[in-house]
Amino acid sequence: MIIMSIYFLLFTPLLVSFFLFLAPLPRRAFEALATVAGLIELGAALRIAFADHSGGSLFAGMLSYDALAAWFVMIIAILGMLALFFSVSYLRRESAAHGTALSKDRQYFALFHLFLFTMFVAAGANNVLLLWIAVEATTLTSAFLVNFFDRAAAIEAAWKYMIINTVALLLGLFGVFLFIGAVEQAELSFALDWASIALAAPLLDVMLIKIAFVFMVIGYGTKAGLAPLHNWLPDAHSQAPSPVSALLSGALLNIALLALLRFKAIVDVTAGPGFSQTILVAFGVISIVVASALILTQKHYKRLLAYSSVEHMGIIALGFALGGVAAVAALLHALYHSLAKAMLFLSSGNILLRYQVTEIHKVKGLLRTLPFTGFFFFAGLLAVAGVPPFGTFLTEFAIFSTLFAIHPYLTVIALLALAVAFVGIMRHVSATCFGESEAGCKQGEDDRLAVLPIAVLFLLLLTLSLYRPDALLTLLDQATHNLVAL
Repeated sequence: MIIMSIYFLLFTPLLVSFFLFLAPLPRRAFEALATVAGLIELGAALRIAFADHSGGSLFAGMLSYDALAAWFVMIIAILGMLALFFSVSYLRRESAAHGTALSKDRQYFALFHLFLFTMFVAAGANNVLLLWIAVEATTLTSAFLVNFFDRAAAIEAAWKYMIINTVALLLGLFGVFLFIGAVEQAELSFALDWASIALAAPLLDVMLIKIAFVFMVIGYGTKAGLAPLHNWLPDAHSQAPSPVSALLSGALLNIALLALLRFKAIVDVTAGPGFSQTILVAFGVISIVVASALILTQKHYKRLLAYSSVEHMGIIALGFALGGVAAVAALLHALYHSLAKAMLFLSSGNILLRYQVTEIHKVKGLLRTLPFTGFFFFAGLLAVAGVPPFGTFLTEFAIFSTLFAIHPYLTVIALLALAVAFVGIMRHVSATCFGESEAGCKQGEDDRLAVLPIAVLFLLLLTLSLYRPDALLTLLDQATHNLVAL
């Protein structure tokens, strides 16, 4: 039965995307098909996530979904379903405002499901080369979505996104080949699955594995948006349609980091945990410092959210680098950040359609103009700033408490940077959400159905911050175990 859930998870988006590409359906038909498919994918993902993973991974050919993969598949499916639902209203309003062709909107949903498919495959890839192929495929499918509006800035952002990530992943591929070469050099059976490589880990050449990991950090770290490898991220996130931005920030960055964690588990056995810890701690702190400075000076709200993603990926990388309680907090932080950032990007879609500008200083009185969207946007900014009662406060506290015990000076630097980011976010909140709206600006939401998925994200974030069901804690415990044992 669980295997059938994996097949539903994979074949539903794949078949729906091809059908939408080929069949000239009317708007209501392809909207219904896309959202129903999203519900099926969500049901399958939750079935996989809350299955019993104590006996090991769930296998389906070259795919293997352990608890760690299931954790991120759950996040992707939740965000994917809600972003699809939001996209129905979003594209209708975009079409009314700018005259988007019906066939183009149909292609959007086809590409959206193809993007989901590549992330589902990447999460469960039980082969080092398949993992690389799937991560590269996420670039190709999402690049067309970044360029969906065919504007000059969007075209530039899509090319920048594709070129930087493709070159970086080629360097990552070189690291993968070095990894495979280390297995062959040890005169072990040639196998590319994680279990076989994990068994060989104690016998691999330490220097070769270290060099391989450095290349993979460059490749997958670029995709994950870690500074200073993040140059593609602000442009892509700011130019893509808002539902796509929600997936890029809340799902794709996690998948890239997951790919890096798969290799980290082997590197820690071969070279010891100190090597990967040093690298990831350095990238984590640099990401927090760089992002915080840019958040403080940012003038566009979607780019503000993009730089916030860089900051939070740095925090998550720190947690995984430190291990133990910090790794548990990092997994939870990935969930909280994904929900909060998806809520913010979907809200930014409503803001952009109403105000028709991306500059922060031109958006005034948001809580009066779009009361529901304004409330959720305000709450989301508080969540990414790490303000209680949102779970990001506790997860950041756990990660930085662990870091302080090992690197007190780095902790001070990171906390000062977080304070700068907090000031920057609060400054932008006060400028955007409060005060009087512009004279003659329409009051009230354009479409209350567009607020519903944002409200669901808010309720999920708040509920899971205050209460974590036993099933979720079990999955979290098993996923943490997979970080060190493949």
